[in-house]
Amino acid sequence: MDAGLQLFGELGYPAVTVKRLCDEAGLTQRYFYESFADRPALLIAVYERCVEVTRTATVGAAAGYVLHPAGVAPDAVRAAARDTLGAFLATLTGDPRRARVMLVEVVGVDPAVESTRLRAIHDWANLILVLAMGEREVSSAQHLAAVGLVGAVTQLLVDWYFTNVAPDPVDIGAAPTDLDVMLDVCVDMFAATYDQLMR
Repeated sequence: MDAGLQLFGELGYPAVTVKRLCDEAGLTQRYFYESFADRPALLIAVYERCVEVTRTATVGAAAGYVLHPAGVAPDAVRAAARDTLGAFLATLTGDPRRARVMLVEVVGVDPAVESTRLRAIHDWANLILVLAMGEREVSSAQHLAAVGLVGAVTQLLVDWYFTNVAPDPVDIGAAPTDLDVMLDVCVDMFAATYDQLMR
């Protein structure tokens, strides 16, 4: 899996063959196929590990804010959002390979990878809802808002990746994304959504 993160994160999934992965890991192709059905299966495993590392940091940052069944206290929403999103952004952007795997390489590979990616989006949305709502019942509008927040943060990070760290930067018609400004914007979005839909 380390070879997968290294190569998918540096060269991109399409450019990496099973032979290249095995050469990087110092293993035979037979060993690869004893561990993974195919390259997409390895990509899923690498992606899930990246998500888990990022989620662990995010949950750790949120732990002090959710102290009762109603979720985060209304007067702590902005601080909770800043600390939690800050941990999320720092962990994801702290390793450009992790960022590339999570934001770019898993999109549209095949149905199994896409299903894993979509499930992760909804898992992030459910984490937002648990932090914001605690054990309170979640409405359809609240669930959609949480999915929308995940989508917004994801697209901001995709823009950051392609304007700041991609091997071949893409001109998106905007200045490179500043992570501090991104954090401020995300905190504002999360706080406004909480005030409107989750209080």
